[in-house]
Amino acid sequence: MELFKQKEPLRILSKIIQLFSLTKNLNREQWDILQKDLWKVIAKDISGLFDKQPLVQFWSIDRSKDNSFVLASSQQLLGSSLKNLSRPELADKGCIFDINENHFLYIQIPFTELKEEQKMLLCAIIDHLKVSQEWRDSLEHGFEIQKRIDLLHKITVSIRSSLNLSDVLAVTAKDLGESLKVSRCFIRRYDPIIPGKVLATEEEYTEIGFTKAADLIFDFENEWMKNLSQLTEKALSNGDDSLLELESIVLYYRDVEQLPDPDGLISSLAQAIELKTFLGFPLIYNGVILGSLCFHQCHHERFFHKHELEFIRQVADEATVAIIHAQMYSHIQQQAKTDSLTGLHNKASFHESLHNEVERTKRSGGDLSLMMIDLDFLKKANDTYGHLVGDEMIKLLGTKLKQVLRQVDIIARFGGDEFGIILPDTSLSGAKQLGERLAEEIKAAIHPIGGHLSASIGVAGTPFNKPEKELLIEMADKALYLAKKKGKGRACATDEIEEESAN
Repeated sequence: MELFKQKEPLRILSKIIQLFSLTKNLNREQWDILQKDLWKVIAKDISGLFDKQPLVQFWSIDRSKDNSFVLASSQQLLGSSLKNLSRPELADKGCIFDINENHFLYIQIPFTELKEEQKMLLCAIIDHLKVSQEWRDSLEHGFEIQKRIDLLHKITVSIRSSLNLSDVLAVTAKDLGESLKVSRCFIRRYDPIIPGKVLATEEEYTEIGFTKAADLIFDFENEWMKNLSQLTEKALSNGDDSLLELESIVLYYRDVEQLPDPDGLISSLAQAIELKTFLGFPLIYNGVILGSLCFHQCHHERFFHKHELEFIRQVADEATVAIIHAQMYSHIQQQAKTDSLTGLHNKASFHESLHNEVERTKRSGGDLSLMMIDLDFLKKANDTYGHLVGDEMIKLLGTKLKQVLRQVDIIARFGGDEFGIILPDTSLSGAKQLGERLAEEIKAAIHPIGGHLSASIGVAGTPFNKPEKELLIEMADKALYLAKKKGKGRACATDEIEEESAN
């Protein structure tokens, strides 16, 4: 009896090469759909080499779940007991040939029953399968690299062309999450002074079917940030960047349920959001931790390969650039709107804010008031003690205004000794009472050289006939002039102008 049917081995070897060569233009998704059919054809051909046509199966190893499953079979086996067997148990029933670390061939014939010629020919087939699979893997790797290059380019262009930080980081998380096929992906921004304090968690990418969980922060994340802050400080002081190698800065737990959890909190939180694997990647610039790029894999463990970590690191570097650019832009914008001496809004910012508040008041029909403030006797202080003392008195007045007024109130320095205060949702009567109290609070402020401060305050506000910016400023200026005329160090409102005129 022949060991194999005549010419069959050579035909199969040639067919393996031909079948795999047909897949050269298939992308990952297309290969995932068709590869089972390809393996099934080869399994049937190998089975057909034997007269008794034994069961032949290709098995795939899922290392993220630490298990194996049948990829293709030469026979339709409904309810087969083989599908739940481990590799050693399969070896007891037949023989196993490794193709690569992710695939092996199973033939339901004990290895001891195979003749030497059969073993040699099967080894030749396996060698062809190894070469073909390596070729296919190289294609996959090339496709994956190109896909990631394209994604990185897209993210880079988005980051460098937009200063809307929240939108940029949200798109980055979405693209990266879809590319890596994770359950969740999101970016946190941290306080550069207080390790672990979150300033913002940008909009997260969430795979369909999973609840959002970006605002949920585990204790191990906070501990990671604190330890990493110490590590970056040490690296900066020693000038040794080797402390910040990839392995030392990434937080990677394949199974969060295996972490020490004496009070059961980690387990409860992980179950609530179906979390299995956690990966955190810090965003670091000049030794300062700006944020973290985080990934959740739900239901099953996820193994991140080194090339994936390197790709994530590249994206993290780009996200870091986005944050730095946004911070610089924000700082420049803030400088453009800020008075350099007091840190308050400047004149241009005041006019912009007043315009916006007037328009808002027109739409809502609510209240709006304005104060104009002038520091009394500043020229005398400048002439007597010098402009440095005069500047300090101006700063002291600015500090007092910030202490007394609300956060919603907009305080601006016009220049010199003149200030403007916008009071949203405040009527004239309320603003007048506030102005009177403010005048007394200012008198209580003492400069060690210049002495007690004094300021005259003019108040204008609703109700008035025409809620226009220029008219409101004009009315407040007239009230300020009246306060000066009455002896300074006091507040006067527009309703007193008419009374003064009548007298």
